[in-house]
Amino acid sequence: MMKRMLLMLSAVGILSGCGSEKMDVVQLDYMPEQWNVGDLYSNQMDAESETWTTHILDACTGEPITQIEGDVTVFNSYALNRKVMISDYDPNSYKLVTFLKGKENYTICYDGDYSNMKLGKIDELPDFLDLSAGIKVPSVPKMKAGTKEEEHDAEQSDPSEYLGMPINLFEDTMIHLTSPLNGAIALTVGEQEGIFPISTIEPYNAQMGTAKIALGYNDKLKAAHFYFETTNGTTSIQPFLVWDEKDGAHVPIQFEGLQVERVLQTDTLEPGVKTPLYIFSYIKNGKRVKEEVSLTYTKGEFATKDSIKESTEAGLIANPSVPRGPFFFLHKNPLDAEATLNYPDTLRAAGIDMSDLMNAFKEAEPVDRAGEVGDYPLLTIIDGWKGQEFQLSFQKRSKKVDVYVTDETRNQTFKLSSAGAETFFSYFPDLDE
Repeated sequence: MMKRMLLMLSAVGILSGCGSEKMDVVQLDYMPEQWNVGDLYSNQMDAESETWTTHILDACTGEPITQIEGDVTVFNSYALNRKVMISDYDPNSYKLVTFLKGKENYTICYDGDYSNMKLGKIDELPDFLDLSAGIKVPSVPKMKAGTKEEEHDAEQSDPSEYLGMPINLFEDTMIHLTSPLNGAIALTVGEQEGIFPISTIEPYNAQMGTAKIALGYNDKLKAAHFYFETTNGTTSIQPFLVWDEKDGAHVPIQFEGLQVERVLQTDTLEPGVKTPLYIFSYIKNGKRVKEEVSLTYTKGEFATKDSIKESTEAGLIANPSVPRGPFFFLHKNPLDAEATLNYPDTLRAAGIDMSDLMNAFKEAEPVDRAGEVGDYPLLTIIDGWKGQEFQLSFQKRSKKVDVYVTDETRNQTFKLSSAGAETFFSYFPDLDE
């Protein structure tokens, strides 16, 4: 009989143990209401864009890969900015995300923790993308000669002058250039380094489409200028600049009696290959000389695990006294566009190391009731791109104060232990117990 009772008690103990699995207090997730989301190219915010935050941020969580094979189609690029500044140094305050499709679906992401952009695969492209508006992007820059009709149209365009002085375009100098995903295009004229209108290439530049570039000249300044036009018709005039070692900067250069011949013989800029574009003929020291204007494309590199780790560690070394999270805030209003993190509207947990405070929350136990809400009804944890909001309440006793946090998304209240409550108040010395 005694053995049977012991077996029954053991079985009850096992069953009760299975049913009393500890509930996680801290369950961080994306908080769309804390972010502004805008289309990077149009500089506009869709009315529903805030609801896309979770999908956009989650699309950047995959393992980094170093390259995409072949041509790709680039869709929208989005800029995410946290509505409130939570720290003087917060690499998680903004993120740029570009969606694209090649043989598979990809994202390119950039934020304060990356020295290079991070390329990653995703299973599916999000529903909110306009898949009919994608821009096809080659694996290397593609070039072709423009037409006389296009040069005539450019001559009649609004920015056909620079600083109030007319710019006359040279005939047969226009080219069309379609940029790849990333990289750089260097220009040289003779032995001097110059600046090409498209010098640094980023994924979100793809919306610019195929650019039209031509050369112009101002007789009074004796200076060459680039004419630049994007697919949507945006035009500009840019001075022809070269690097000056003495000044340590790019400066304008004079070409007296300049004549230009286009000598482009290829339709691609292969990585590391110096490609002739023009021949400049001009008067130098009383004699006419010729110099070759060439372009060299350098393929861009995407972030790797090691480079991301190095960038993160460099940020920690450069800013050792600035907290990087997790952050704990007590606040009177939600952390949205109207919120301020200034005292006394918001209190931030003191110090840099939040491990003891985080443990106090993780060790809290679920309870059936909460306390009384005080001056700061809300508590928010922010760690990286995720966070969690609680309702904060207290219950005063004769010798201590109990601390309760309620996760309203789960309709569940948790009570900090006595030691956890002491830890909580030690991190918020300005909070009146």
